[in-house]
Amino acid sequence: MRTLGDRAFFIDTAAIVAVSVAICLASQDLALMSWLVPLVLATRLALWMALPDRERDITRRGEVLFYAVCTVVGAFNDWSSVTRYRIYDYTVPTDLPGVSHIPIWMLLFWGMILRFFVSVFHYHRLELAPANGALFVGRRRFEGGALRLTFLVALVVLTRQSIYRSFAHPLWSWLPFAVALLAVLVFARPDRRRITLVGAVMLLGPLVEALYINVGHLHAYRLGWFGGVPLWIALWWGLAALLWEDIGTRVQRLVESVTGCTPTRVPA
Repeated sequence: MRTLGDRAFFIDTAAIVAVSVAICLASQDLALMSWLVPLVLATRLALWMALPDRERDITRRGEVLFYAVCTVVGAFNDWSSVTRYRIYDYTVPTDLPGVSHIPIWMLLFWGMILRFFVSVFHYHRLELAPANGALFVGRRRFEGGALRLTFLVALVVLTRQSIYRSFAHPLWSWLPFAVALLAVLVFARPDRRRITLVGAVMLLGPLVEALYINVGHLHAYRLGWFGGVPLWIALWWGLAALLWEDIGTRVQRLVESVTGCTPTRVPA
């Protein structure tokens, strides 16, 4: 399994913390955020690239491509949710009027958020075993990465389509996410250590969003029952963590095959 060393994990964590602090203090200052966030992300990449192979979970060239994929996926998902379907609203100035309700700096930050999900699951001190590559139906085990990937992607598509239509409903906004999360636990069977980590994500993720909402005034949800955060978002944090760890790791492997080399695995 690909592992991430202490310094690489610290760099990624520092980037998330730095932008989060900026959001809480200056999210309404479009000019400041427009240069500050790219500067933080560029600094993170430069420091990360300077690390030896043994501390990284992907090659240098692979990281550039993988981060680009994370940015495209994260930015498109948020743009679709906010601009097309108005699931929630950003309450900060945008530099893309008529095109996006989300400023460019936030779209770029989504790449770091998705990258950080993978970094957490690859951090060597958590000592996670490789993700299970099978699906389970009762006592039957079905091998095959393609089958598992299809199942995970289907859950993403179904939950996104559901929330696009039911984001303001007090029951149907969150129930599909609870069912999807249960389906992952039953059919994908993550190990106990992963389940514990996902529980922590479901607690910390909404807490960070509550800070963004109440201190940074970044965005606003409907049905924000928990400090401005709706129940479906809390469930989505856990579901997204499980899904993106698996899907993101597969994307990393694909990127490595495209870039043509693989880094040394275990950090010192």
